[in-house]
Amino acid sequence: MVDLQLLIGIGLLYGLLLQAWKLGRWYLLKYYSGIPEIESLRKTVLLRQKLDGTAVICGGSIAGLLAARVCSDFFESVIIVEPEERLTGEDDARGFGWEQEQKRTRVMQYRSLHGFLALFYKGLRELFPDLDEQCQYSDIAIYPADRNMNFAGTPIPAPVKSYGGQLPKTFRCSRAALETFMRHSVLARGSYPNITQIAGTAIGVSPNTNNPSRIGRVKIRKADGRIEELDASLVVDCTGIARAGFKWLSQSGYGSSTEVHDRQQKLSLQDAKISFNQKLQYSTLTFKVSPDVLSKLSLPNLENGFAEDDAERGRRVFGISQGNENRVILFGGQSSDETVKFDSLHAMRELVLDLKMYKDPMPQWVFETLDILEESEPEILYSYVSCPPTTYIQYHRVENLPSNFVAIGDSTMTVDPIFGQGCTKALLGAAVLHAALSSVISHQELPADFSKRFFKDNFNKTNNYGIPCTTPLPGEDLRSGSLIRWYLRKILILGTKDAQAARACWDGGNGLGTSIDIFHPWLVLRVFLSTVI
Repeated sequence: MVDLQLLIGIGLLYGLLLQAWKLGRWYLLKYYSGIPEIESLRKTVLLRQKLDGTAVICGGSIAGLLAARVCSDFFESVIIVEPEERLTGEDDARGFGWEQEQKRTRVMQYRSLHGFLALFYKGLRELFPDLDEQCQYSDIAIYPADRNMNFAGTPIPAPVKSYGGQLPKTFRCSRAALETFMRHSVLARGSYPNITQIAGTAIGVSPNTNNPSRIGRVKIRKADGRIEELDASLVVDCTGIARAGFKWLSQSGYGSSTEVHDRQQKLSLQDAKISFNQKLQYSTLTFKVSPDVLSKLSLPNLENGFAEDDAERGRRVFGISQGNENRVILFGGQSSDETVKFDSLHAMRELVLDLKMYKDPMPQWVFETLDILEESEPEILYSYVSCPPTTYIQYHRVENLPSNFVAIGDSTMTVDPIFGQGCTKALLGAAVLHAALSSVISHQELPADFSKRFFKDNFNKTNNYGIPCTTPLPGEDLRSGSLIRWYLRKILILGTKDAQAARACWDGGNGLGTSIDIFHPWLVLRVFLSTVI
């Protein structure tokens, strides 16, 4: 009798926890995932009249192109200020990334391996209804987002069955190829005639003479050194890791306040910037091979990556992917205090041989691929990236910001590139901007709290301390977050043999889940049992 009552009590407790988990997941999906905002990108309300004035987009890379596309639905005029003059010429109209005569000088990953989450593809389909046709024109491959997920070499099966037999899709291309395609779609096809682009560098802002709480003009330095000013109804900082907007606001007196900070810990602009350095660096080798050599390769997936199960050795990673135009890409990365470069096939092979796997050894096809590439002696393009510190400007906590200023992408937050979240983060910022603009369509100008609401919502939508060489935030140490990292490792291991855990890992890795997915009561119970038994 006692045993029966105990079982009933356990069952009721589990049922209550499950319902609480479902409610929590619904709440997080609705208010924190950004997925509803992305799904609404195509649902722009038909405006009788667009907002007066011009949206000035400072920076013309992926974040800037996304912001310009969104603003084109709401403003009479959109101007992209592009600091790299060559991109306002013939290169701007090219539909193929490999046709570019020069590469971007301000984007560190331009010619390096680049990952795109399934959520990023989903969002671009909402912004560009003919996306698939345009990708076909630009020879950008679209394929199911199965990246051979594994835990240190032991496969985590893709949740094909739980997605009805067809995984969500994503892109397979370089950062250069995707950006070139987007520039062609936004600027060269004439689909958005109210978007124009000028060559120049945004160097500052000045307050509106009638209302100092708003930015009135953006100062531009042209290639010949002349200074021009653009009237601006909205200013969008898309300057990337330069974070130029942070400097403009400080120079113009914004972001400072003499008021006593309240319990919500409001900050001055100068105190809002935080960062830590995981000291990640990686190398990319791109091989242009013949169709005959490509036919000899037996890559199980178009993208294949492996990360060793030993953070003490610097979280070393290795990957192989098949790119466009008969290209094969090798990727090697490591967090380290010292400079580490994998600049040859020999160096990549040494990395592969030294990686510490969890249970299964490195697959034989990896070594066969290296052998075939070595024998064929193809042309090699080498790229090295030393990633800057992960940095976040807490605009949502800053007082006295101009009401018509927002920042998107790396200009507000840089993330660890190893997870491929950068472009998705920029997309989420654009989706939040779309939602914010949709809510003020009855106004002839942006309301006084527009910037504040944008940054609050962007914060809601948008820990690498497990690496010994990481430089942590002030007041924290490398033990910060150790418990959640331990639990996440257990979930990844569980995902190698449990379909529900594998689905949680896959959704999280592609931006389609929530932070509570891995805490499903059944998964917590499985982790607990695997730990004590």
